[in-house]
Amino acid sequence: MLPRLRRFLDVRPGEGLPVLLSFLYIAVVVAGFLLAKPVRNGLFLRQYGPYALVYVYAAVPLVLSIFVPIYARITARFGTRTVAIGTLVFFSLNVVAFWYAFRFHPFELLPGIFFVWVNCYGVIAPVQAWSFANSLFDLRQAKRLFGLIGSGASLGAIAGGVLARYLVEPVGGAVNLMLVIAVLLLIAAAIVLVAKLWMPSTRALHSGPRVAQPFGQTRREILATPYLRHIAALAFVTAIATQWTAFQLSVVAEARFGGDADALTRFFGTFNFVLGIVSFALQLLVTGRLLRHFGLTAAIVVLPFALATGNLFILMVPLFWPVLITNAFDQGLRFSIDKASYELLYLPIPPGRRAHVKNAIDIVVNRVADAVGAVLLGLTTRGFLMLPGLQFGLRGTAAFNLVTLTCWALLAWRLRGEYVRTIHESIHRHRLDAERDRAVLGTERSAGDLLREKLEAEDPAEIAYALDLIADHPNRRFHPALRKLLVHPVADMRRRALSILGAGGDEGAAELMPVMLRDPDLGVRTEALLYLSRISRVDPLRQIQDLGEFEDFSIRAGMVAFLSAPGPTRNMETAALMLKGMASSAGPGGRRDRIEAARLIGRIAEPELLDLLPALVRDEEPDVARQAVLSAMAFGSEALVPPLLSALARPEIADEAGDALAALGGRAVPHVVAALSDDEVPIEARRELPAVLLRIGTPEAEHALVSSLVEADGTVRHRIIASLNKLRAVRPDIRIDPHLVELLLAAEIAGHYRSYQVLGPLRAGLTEGDPVVVALRASMEEEIERVFRLMGLLFPQAGLHDAYVGIRSTDRTVRANALEFLENVLKPELRGVLLPLLDSQVTFEERLALADRLVGAPLETADQAVATLLASDDPWLRSSAIAAIGTLGLTTLAQELPRFAEAESPVVREAAAFARARLAGDTRPPPDAALPAPADLDTGVGAG
Repeated sequence: MLPRLRRFLDVRPGEGLPVLLSFLYIAVVVAGFLLAKPVRNGLFLRQYGPYALVYVYAAVPLVLSIFVPIYARITARFGTRTVAIGTLVFFSLNVVAFWYAFRFHPFELLPGIFFVWVNCYGVIAPVQAWSFANSLFDLRQAKRLFGLIGSGASLGAIAGGVLARYLVEPVGGAVNLMLVIAVLLLIAAAIVLVAKLWMPSTRALHSGPRVAQPFGQTRREILATPYLRHIAALAFVTAIATQWTAFQLSVVAEARFGGDADALTRFFGTFNFVLGIVSFALQLLVTGRLLRHFGLTAAIVVLPFALATGNLFILMVPLFWPVLITNAFDQGLRFSIDKASYELLYLPIPPGRRAHVKNAIDIVVNRVADAVGAVLLGLTTRGFLMLPGLQFGLRGTAAFNLVTLTCWALLAWRLRGEYVRTIHESIHRHRLDAERDRAVLGTERSAGDLLREKLEAEDPAEIAYALDLIADHPNRRFHPALRKLLVHPVADMRRRALSILGAGGDEGAAELMPVMLRDPDLGVRTEALLYLSRISRVDPLRQIQDLGEFEDFSIRAGMVAFLSAPGPTRNMETAALMLKGMASSAGPGGRRDRIEAARLIGRIAEPELLDLLPALVRDEEPDVARQAVLSAMAFGSEALVPPLLSALARPEIADEAGDALAALGGRAVPHVVAALSDDEVPIEARRELPAVLLRIGTPEAEHALVSSLVEADGTVRHRIIASLNKLRAVRPDIRIDPHLVELLLAAEIAGHYRSYQVLGPLRAGLTEGDPVVVALRASMEEEIERVFRLMGLLFPQAGLHDAYVGIRSTDRTVRANALEFLENVLKPELRGVLLPLLDSQVTFEERLALADRLVGAPLETADQAVATLLASDDPWLRSSAIAAIGTLGLTTLAQELPRFAEAESPVVREAAAFARARLAGDTRPPPDAALPAPADLDTGVGAG
């Protein structure tokens, strides 16, 4: 029964106690207020009549102006829960004092003082109760649960109405009901005490330190912030409109019951009871659904439109029943739909500022509005103090209220835009903070400082580490630190530093070469000779004759550099023959010959040397191939496109190969486009091609990316979309067919739901750490990123980058704000299928059920799920699925293994061997080689 009730109410695990305590707290506080309200009304109207209400309305803000600063200081010192308990106990003692005064020492002003006290209580206690609820839930939880929690107010209204109607005579009149109010307030204090003991303040989101903030500072903050100004203005006009609506009911009730305090108490009690039932039903059945399906925009305008309709009826028929119906709209909707919606407006405000702002608006601004409304009410009816009134009746007050209600509706509508903008600002600020944090850890400046420190370290191992980092990408900014290493006591440090300086073309070390040519270490002398050959163009034979022994490759490289240099000694024919010999020097022993050949070919860049580069680009030694690729850029020849395309498949030189292809500009685009659609090109190479087109950046490259959006391979498609995101960031005028993008977006979302269908049966037999589950989860992360990137192409200005970073945050408040932002900016049809995939409060089982409904063809068994993964183009996913055949003992899929035994990918072959061995009874775990990291999961979103 209880699980079924939780599902109906949509209360998730861990939310039961906070929901229950919030519900009870609000229910008891409202019950106390709505019991005090008819007692207050009956006593006041009997003593003064309805038109004296304007004076007590005006007195309430004066009293609160004294109370609020004291309350704020005490709260900052002792905490909200402790102060809430103390306040409720204090109010309870106040009620006992009022009872005593009415019973034994009544005086003329006592009903008016009691009226003011009830209004102050009606402001402070509900604000404390809703602040308590606000502290326990994030924005998404609040949107789901505040309808249920707010139904506590409706239940309190029912209880208050029942007590007022049926206890007024048994307890001996309206005055004795005050003792019941005192008991209710003590019960509310006990509820907060339970929360304080069972749910320590660490549950509150970002509670932070308690800081007393002067009201003046809060006021300036409200005036300076458009969103807070709109909330304050909304609270202001709402207070006036509801005040005038309540005044109309007091007028017709006093006329109908002739000043009988007990009759008035029963009437208002009955009214509260009936409307409490209506409000309770609305809270349970309508509020939550209205907020989830139509959002805050629709919910927040329901009450002003309903009150406007009622006031139109009063304008036409100024009698008891239209007034009663209008007040029924007010009380029935205000404590159900409107209150839950209004409280949601505060949740985008940072928690550290929320309490100050909420107290300032709900207590101070509301009561200032009461004072202004009271003065206006007096001036339009029977007068205020010595000022005469306009003698408006029900028709006149209804007409004035229609103006106020129009302002209310307009402000509510404007708030929708400010609400979304404020949420966007919060997640945008989070993204900037996250990027700033990453920048502090990983900027080039920080990395440079770290490398310089290591280059100057005493430990040769740390120096070697720094040299490894910069060896492949010589950077002149490190040259001063590298030159210091040329006199390092360890020969290997001197040799490696000189090698990097020579490769980087640094001429600043030339003055040290005479010393280094005489270095006791052969390796250092060899690098010095190479340096002189590259930088100074000296005759190497003369250096060899003068100084002695050098390694052979340096002699040959020096001779080639010397013979190819412009001048009378130039002999390109001999230099070309020597280079050919160096380029064909076989095996690891000829590695340095081939590296120097590749380097010299790029430096000389003569057409007759072009034919030597393709073989060097394809060289098995990464250092040789890398140097050949760098030299290929010097030629800029389309003849080198095929070997450069093959080099893209090698991770260690893929970046350099991509740069070399991009350097060809538009001439490379036809070759890249052809390779993208060529299944014979290795998938590893094809996955690098979108980045090449991005670097080219011409209109032809842009068109090639757009036309390749339907690429079958997920990672290739991912990188095409990412490249288009980056192009769109710098060139917003890119034309992309929105219908094509929408089609791809629908396919990606459907594919993601299909992944849940695949994962569902696998979870029964595998753990979250199993290779196939890890691989599938990683693939699903990539699917979500592609979804956001595609949405970024459709809605480039919508802040989707901020939302993507937000939903990946570990901070649940940031995550909830990101989801709320998406719910407000996405189209309903897209929102309905995407948000369940992103909302962490949606369970796996709920997503799986949604997938079965949307995609169809559910997968019932692990055999079906693994068979689906075997058809994947991704080697990692496919190899993980093959390994799962062995792990799960899926003998029905054993016949699939032979076709993978000779697969091109070694990862797939190893997984097939493992599966066959496991099916044969071998219990060894799968090899690590079968579990490569995914290729492209952390690439950011949007322009990043």
